[in-house]
Amino acid sequence: MMDKMFVIDNGRCIGCHACSVSCKDRAGLPDNYDLLRVERVESGSYPNVEMFYRVSHCFHCESPTCLEACKFDAISKKEDGYVLLDQVNCTGCGLCVDACPFEAIIELPGKRVLKCDGCHDEVVSGFDPTCVRACLTRALLFKEVDELKGLDRIDRDFNSFGIVPAVIYQVKRYE
Repeated sequence: MMDKMFVIDNGRCIGCHACSVSCKDRAGLPDNYDLLRVERVESGSYPNVEMFYRVSHCFHCESPTCLEACKFDAISKKEDGYVLLDQVNCTGCGLCVDACPFEAIIELPGKRVLKCDGCHDEVVSGFDPTCVRACLTRALLFKEVDELKGLDRIDRDFNSFGIVPAVIYQVKRYE
């Protein structure tokens, strides 16, 4: 289990995509690929319509399906809870891409596979992940697990697929 978790306050997210752009820039991705997505979620019917944004990327799950799917030891779960992809061992077969229910692993041209590494190098140096630092409204946070005791996932529409992603989604109403 990770020492820290992503906390995403869907009530604060304005869908500006600063997090996804900063992630794309850090990973050097072309415009048509994303490791982090900002999804627009709509519900209800007129006149009671609700809409919010949900950030989605690799949540370094406790029981990662991508790890189980990889037959080439290219994906590993570190002692600190991070699920990382080793490009040297990766064959680009795409089994991990198909296995991830969050669509957090992408295939690039040339049979190259890429996934969010949670900015592991930055976090071990004492920084928050790039996406968290870029968030203009502080909707995306990276908190110590001990600070989150009693905090529930209150985005009832989020499907955790039973693999215990290191994320808490909240939908709060701000006046």
